[in-house]
Amino acid sequence: MVNQNSSSTISSHSSSFKNKVVVITGGAGGLGKALGKQLLELGAKIAALDLYVEGLLASDNLLPVSVDLTNQEALQKAVEQVTSHFGGVDILINNAGITHMSKFEDTTESLFNTIMAVNFTASVDITRLCLPSLKARKGQIVAISSVAGFAPLYGRSAYSASKHAMEGFFQSLASEVIDDGIHVTIVSPSFVKSRPELMAQVNNGVSSPGAMKKSTNGEQLSPEYAAQQIISALIKKQSNLRLGRVSKIAYWLHTLLPARYVQIMSKNAKKEFQ
Repeated sequence: MVNQNSSSTISSHSSSFKNKVVVITGGAGGLGKALGKQLLELGAKIAALDLYVEGLLASDNLLPVSVDLTNQEALQKAVEQVTSHFGGVDILINNAGITHMSKFEDTTESLFNTIMAVNFTASVDITRLCLPSLKARKGQIVAISSVAGFAPLYGRSAYSASKHAMEGFFQSLASEVIDDGIHVTIVSPSFVKSRPELMAQVNNGVSSPGAMKKSTNGEQLSPEYAAQQIISALIKKQSNLRLGRVSKIAYWLHTLLPARYVQIMSKNAKKEFQ
């Protein structure tokens, strides 16, 4: 899947990322890796932060950093490593995330807290650490949220809570840092097929947001297409990107007919629990 308008936008602004330092959390995963690859091709310098980075080959412009994003001390050292290596941060992409498939009554306190820590708290912590450099360079921040960030999602209360919190934080932050020359883009994808080799399972702890499910509403976005759209949104300095047709429909349906949205969404989601 290729969007010609986005390709044209990126081509005409290909120099926008020349020598820009981009930090990508979850940089070794499907979407993170696709973002890194495309931005490298545009001349950016990439710091890919992830728990496991063995699949990334370090180069002059790619710095893989193995770090537990929920460990504040380790995260601070990782950011210091990036700024020491590249000199600063121009763009921060908060992409790391995990999910689950369990109703609230079946979700342990530990699992709920883990999902909040990875999806929300870690993004707040790294944003705080990168903010001085972003202010100095009048940079950009991207928050990879989800349809679950603006609408309910049956069987994923912890995931939805983490993404709602993420959107609330970055919307508020955007209003605070705009005068510093920092722009924030919140991306809400539908389903990105980033881990097709995995199958999400009910009541089985943490899973990747890109793991396959029994039933997925609408189109399944490839990581490459999603990355292209996100980079285009960066160039345009969009405040929000409803990524994918399903995301756009869900946004308007939930906004205008919330009860109908819940009915349709729940009917489909319940199939995963059968």
